[in-house]
Amino acid sequence: MTKTAFRNDFLRGLGSALIELRSCADPVRFRDIVLYGCTHNTTYDMQCEGNRGWYLHQAAKLSRNETAVEEAVCKKFFNTGKDVNLFCQLTSILYHFAEDGGEPSQNARNAIYRQYENMLNELSRKRKFGQRLCHRRDMFDWLCVWLTSLDGWGAFKKIVGDVSEFLLPKDVDCFFSEWFYDNSKGKFGKKRVEQYLRKQSAKSPYIRVYYEKAKGWDHHIYEAPPIPTLGEVLLAAPKGPLRGRGLAMRFARNANPEDLEKLALAAMNEPDAGIQIELLWAFRRYGKYSFPEDFLSRLSQSGDERLRDLAYEIIGRNPSPKTRELALSLIQSGKDIENGVSLLVKNLLPEDEGLLYGLVKSFPTHIDKTDWHGVFMDAERGMETLRGKPKTSILEYLYRNTLCGNCREMVVRTMRKKGVLSDEILNECLFDANSDIRAYAGRLRPTGQASTRLL
Repeated sequence: MTKTAFRNDFLRGLGSALIELRSCADPVRFRDIVLYGCTHNTTYDMQCEGNRGWYLHQAAKLSRNETAVEEAVCKKFFNTGKDVNLFCQLTSILYHFAEDGGEPSQNARNAIYRQYENMLNELSRKRKFGQRLCHRRDMFDWLCVWLTSLDGWGAFKKIVGDVSEFLLPKDVDCFFSEWFYDNSKGKFGKKRVEQYLRKQSAKSPYIRVYYEKAKGWDHHIYEAPPIPTLGEVLLAAPKGPLRGRGLAMRFARNANPEDLEKLALAAMNEPDAGIQIELLWAFRRYGKYSFPEDFLSRLSQSGDERLRDLAYEIIGRNPSPKTRELALSLIQSGKDIENGVSLLVKNLLPEDEGLLYGLVKSFPTHIDKTDWHGVFMDAERGMETLRGKPKTSILEYLYRNTLCGNCREMVVRTMRKKGVLSDEILNECLFDANSDIRAYAGRLRPTGQASTRLL
């Protein structure tokens, strides 16, 4: 494998990169690429696909450069600023170094605990709680979760004691983390965690505050917000996406035909593009309403890209030969290929596969661009709906070229459903950066197949 090919696979998180490191005669030549991947966040969407700690730790060891990687990761670990995703990745890599069954690293362990003390002291000195502090609090939460994975029950007791003593007197609501509490119950058992907090709360007024807050989390009952009125939707729309869209969607999801028509008419008659977007947003998914063709046609030719995209999403909710013709005309004219693909896959015929494959290949993938992502997702969904095996290599192309590990998982599942998941790709999936792909491949792996251990 060339360095360029390795870089492409490695930064995407493909298992083929780890297999290459294990099997090639000279893995040292890939060291600079591995070092870069370990010290930079190259995950497309960490929230959906998870961090790559295990994968990057494996790469560091297989490239025979673990000491240099560990040192570089430690250095970066203390200089991430408010980059939460990079911090999560670095913490995970250090965790894997520290818990390595073969050669656990004391340096990695020390770095994690030193950062814990640093952040505990930093947060305890704060008086005002802006957005940046929330980022640091989220990092601290993440760090504490990894510490309980590393050192178990002892780490949980230490963290509860420290947080109670240092942070609770400052601002209860800011420094309490329901995530850490729920994660600990999952690891150690709800009964054990509750009994410990109850006993300690009798000894410490600070832990008592923690315990009272935890009981509130345990007994919190989510109540669905009331269905908004049309008047409330119209008042919220000018306030922007965070307020307007949620109300509009809840209204449309529960509205009768008469009320839905009132919302549609309000949207069609709204002169302000921003407000119109908020009112129309609900019709992307909820509320079957037949808008006049001339209205959607005008909307699809708007100078506002957001309105154009909305128009095509609404049109795409009603598959028809006419919608398919529109899709093909958009593609052939080259005016709006992304929306053309989106409409085409909702009206896909077997003979369209070759066209779709060519369109997918015409969108180069880049971490800083998003146009390819929607096209790739649409292509996978379209292929999933067609009967029989694909006649092209479109699914394998999506698998090898998407930057999104979450989308790659969907592609792998579709390949399995379509009967084109080869043994080679299944083996690569066992070492993928996405832990869900590894688990899925592990369940499919035939009994007696070679071990999944790399080291």
